[in-house]
Parts: sequence; structure tokens; C-alpha cells
Amino acid sequence: MDVPGFAVITGAASGIGRACSKAFARDGSAGIALLDLSYESLLAVKAEIEEEQKKQGGKCQIEVSMLDVTDEAQVDRIINQIAQKFGRIDYVVNAAGIAFKHQGGAAYAETKDWQRVLNVNLNGTFYILRAAAKIMLKQERILSSIDGRPLQRGSIVNLASILGTVAVPTSTAYTASKHGVIGLTRTASEDYAKDGLRINAVCPGYIGTPMTLNNPSVSQTLEERVQTFCPMKRLGEPQEIADGVVYLSGGRSSFVTGTALVIDGGYTQR
Repeated sequence: MDVPGFAVITGAASGIGRACSKAFARDGSAGIALLDLSYESLLAVKAEIEEEQKKQGGKCQIEVSMLDVTDEAQVDRIINQIAQKFGRIDYVVNAAGIAFKHQGGAAYAETKDWQRVLNVNLNGTFYILRAAAKIMLKQERILSSIDGRPLQRGSIVNLASILGTVAVPTSTAYTASKHGVIGLTRTASEDYAKDGLRINAVCPGYIGTPMTLNNPSVSQTLEERVQTFCPMKRLGEPQEIADGVVYLSGGRSSFVTGTALVIDGGYTQR
């Protein structure tokens, strides 16, 4: 996938973030910084990657750090520390996020719930993007591992959702936050396209992650929705989202910026 540089992944301890971490290592990244709230879970992901690297003969440097993406000062500090360790940051994946249903819809949404979802999903994405962009804009362009041509100074991929393009009932804060992520992606990409910084988003559909599969009521609801509305009649796999993220990050998408890539089994094309 032409991703020879150094990656930073938030929400790396599980789900799509975990899958992205393993995909960057699989496809030849020199180093990956895994960021999440659970240090033990991060160490488990690191161990998984290192075991796979032994089998493949890879040499990917893995760093782990606890991070609360809603803490602006902490984000700035950790991102700068990572840049110092690696010497540069080539790819950022903003996969940290939470979902929440408001019983009764927008009229009954609690302010604290609204603020929590917006803080993690939108503010956290912005804080990471801002800190990383300042570093990326100052570094030289990375060279393609395939043909040696100069590529971007940096590439940022934000995790939006199909609910950044459509809506379902009782997902007030989540839907608003993911629409915001797409808006942030598009405006930031306009700011820096000429400077060699690419910023894109992926919009996953219904994906089988621990957050969805470990809750029987949620899992049943998703299965019913998938069978009714998704042409492929199945949940997506985290790896299928990770493949899209790696594509948008690397040299094979060198002329792509400001896009929101929908990966949903055909759900939103109905």
C-alpha cells in the first residue's frame, strides 16, 4: 500500500483502530504510535503486532501511550513526543470515538451526553489534526516505496461514519459529530492541499467491533438493520475499514484529498 513512514493511530486499543494498527505494520510502516485510554489493551495490541512481525520478518517500531483525546494539552504533548521519537509523523488515523443513543431523540438529549460525544468525536479529532498538521507542514515530503517519487508531507485520515452523510433516529450527538468530522476534513484539506498535506475521511457502515458485538441488544438491532437495508446483507469487518484507511494514507492515493470514502456494503446507495 506504499506506507513506508511513521503512523500515529488514536483509538488503537480495539475495533477499527486496532485493525488499522495491524494493517500499517503489515504493509511496511517504519513505526507506529498506538494511542488510547487503556494502557493494558495497547500493550496487548503491540504484542500482537510484534508477534506477526516476527513471522513476516518485519521491523516496525511500536510505541504506546495513554491518551485522552479530549485533553488539548495532553494531545499537544504526546504528539510532539512521538514526532521527536520517530523524527517525523507521516500518517495520522483519528479512530478514537464513542457512540450514544438518546432515548426519545433530540428533545430529550442530555447536555452532558451531547458534550461528551462532541468532545471525543469532533474536538478530539480536531486537537489531533491540529497538532499533527503543524509538524507535517514543516517536514520534507516522503518518498514512495514503490517508485521513489516524492509524495505528501503528511496524510491524515479521520474516522467519520455513514451517519456523517445520512441519519437514523435517536443518534443526535453522534450524527452531529460525524457530520462535523466530514466538515472539518473538507475545510482543513482546502487549507493545505497546495502544501502537500492530504486530509481525508472514511465513513464506515455497520461494522462488527467489540462495541457492537458484545452488546446483545445492539447486535440484534444491527443485524436486523443490515438484513433490511444493506445490499451485502452482512456487517463489515474492521479490516475492511483499515484497508481503506491505509489506501487513503499512502502513495496510491497521492491525488486524493478532501474526500469522504464510504465503506458500507452499499447501505447509503439505496
